[in-house]
Amino acid sequence: MGRGRVDFERGIARLSSYARYHGHANPKADEVWLGWSVGLWVSSLRVKFRSGKLTDTQVAVAEEIGVRFTPPYRDPKPKPPSREERKVSAYLERLARLEPFYRKQGHINVPQLTGTKSWPGTGRWIARIRSQYRQGTLPQHIIESAEQMNIDWKPGRGARQ
Repeated sequence: MGRGRVDFERGIARLSSYARYHGHANPKADEVWLGWSVGLWVSSLRVKFRSGKLTDTQVAVAEEIGVRFTPPYRDPKPKPPSREERKVSAYLERLARLEPFYRKQGHINVPQLTGTKSWPGTGRWIARIRSQYRQGTLPQHIIESAEQMNIDWKPGRGARQ
């Protein structure tokens, strides 16, 4: 064993301790584990795999630990939510804010001019989702959630004060 080099058995032993701690065996190339360049070692292991210098047993042992020899080496990053998903999430949060009103009144048909104590703009927001419902632009999931809270989609004209 040369200076700075780690043979396969020692490298696999160290990599398996890394994998137990981190939950995967695919470190970044510049990652260091317990003073050892684990990422560089795995990178060189992949180079040896591509050039055919690893035995079938060595490949099997490394794959058993969780080393990936074909890209992508790590799980892909989760995609950020789309604009539509963020919109639905915001609607659901607002509907959740109406939960106390719903429990007390049995519906979410909030007066447009007065709203609720905790959210004075509630009535205007309800009017907006009714408008989106009539236009057909309100997401189905929001329609179902609002209907579970007994929304009246066509409330008629309210009393003007």
